[in-house]
Amino acid sequence: MTFTQSVKNQIIKNSRNLAPCCRAVLIGCLIRTTGGIEIDAAGFGFSLSSENLALLKFASAVIEKTFGAECRVTQENGVRLKNRSVYRLSAPSSENILYECGVLSVNGDGNREICETFPRELLADDCCKKTFITSMFLGCGAISLKDGYHCEFSLGNAALAEQLRNMLCECYFCPKVSSRKGETVLYFKGSEQISDLLVYLGATQAVFELQNTIVERSVRNNANRQTNCISANIDKVVEASERQLAAIRTIENGIGLDALPPKLKEAALLRKEYPSASLDELVGVNGSVSKSGLNHRFRKIIETAGLISEKNKD
Repeated sequence: MTFTQSVKNQIIKNSRNLAPCCRAVLIGCLIRTTGGIEIDAAGFGFSLSSENLALLKFASAVIEKTFGAECRVTQENGVRLKNRSVYRLSAPSSENILYECGVLSVNGDGNREICETFPRELLADDCCKKTFITSMFLGCGAISLKDGYHCEFSLGNAALAEQLRNMLCECYFCPKVSSRKGETVLYFKGSEQISDLLVYLGATQAVFELQNTIVERSVRNNANRQTNCISANIDKVVEASERQLAAIRTIENGIGLDALPPKLKEAALLRKEYPSASLDELVGVNGSVSKSGLNHRFRKIIETAGLISEKNKD
């Protein structure tokens, strides 16, 4: 089960006791986001399609309880979405439901027309506003934790997207807006915003799952940073040691180590004995010189080797 499915299942579980006004908002949202209006000889009806069978069963129960209409949920043969089965809820001859959910209305000429957005009277109460946001997430929301933290609502209706954005902003969730494949996408980035939205949606268990993911990534990132730091330090030690050994060989072949001052000779012999040791390790072995002092001696050895190389060129 994906994280998005887990969140939606939690919302469904917490939406069993919706008020009648909120049930109309729920069904209206699902029709606008996962369904479509159908016309046959008997009149108007609608259907919903989703890979989430639990969502369609929940919608069917709400429709039957609220409007007394029977729905049929079936699996669509030969249709798959992201390698998952797709299910269909059919509600033929349900024109009255379309009116009550604010999907259909009658214009001034007495003709039926489809409402692009929700009528204001359906969203007058705070409970209906919250149901609107949670139901829109059920229909067109998704959360991805794969690469960072991303939550979005994707809608093909720009006017409805603007209505949802305004409602989210009223609740202090102001999403960014983009366009993708002809759809308007409202999205949030960042674990804190998404965590707050999950609390608002009532998916508290998902908040704990998100927090666990955040902690795991933090631990892993810290471990990676420490590993990279250690690796970088090892590379520096190896590079410095190679420079020092090359300088020592130059001196040996040019004037011999006995020609060096006693302290430089001691440092050269120490490096030859421990070619891969760090300065800290060499100081621990020698015990009579500090790290800065030993580093100074190696710089002098490299300078001496440089003078010998220059002299040999002449």
